Amino acid sequence: MRSSRTVSAAALLATAAALAGCSGSDTGATTDPVKWDTARACDLADDATLAPLLTVGVDEGTEADSSGRVTCSWGSAEQLNTVAITLTSAPQTARELRTVDVAGLTGRVLAESKYQCIVEFETDSGVLSVETKFGLDATGNPDTSCDRAVPLAEHALGELGWTA
Repeated sequence: MRSSRTVSAAALLATAAALAGCSGSDTGATTDPVKWDTARACDLADDATLAPLLTVGVDEGTEADSSGRVTCSWGSAEQLNTVAITLTSAPQTARELRTVDVAGLTGRVLAESKYQCIVEFETDSGVLSVETKFGLDATGNPDTSCDRAVPLAEHALGELGWTA
């Protein structure tokens, strides 16, 4: 009698553990990071992350692929107000001005001024670069740093599964 209770209790615990594992898979599933050359750069931004960076409004991104770099651009070149997300396999060789922490990763700020920001994140899956040109918006906006691009970088890193 005692051994059948032990077996029943063990079976009950195993069933409960299996059910707990199943229920957790729907809400907290982790996926493998996307490799840089299989991602669509234009899928890495949304209206909410682009709108604060663009003065004209969010349009459809324009994707370009050249020399091992996949880039998607939004905005108005005429107003010098653009956002570009680039995916590649190797980081740029430009000198780092400072670092910024986003989604548990350290990004290298390669350009930062009142008019432009370039921040780059290197992972085992590839390199993400976010470039913003603030153009005419820079004259009226007091935030002149790459900190303005952090929400976009965080969103893109999350979409790629490149968070720490």
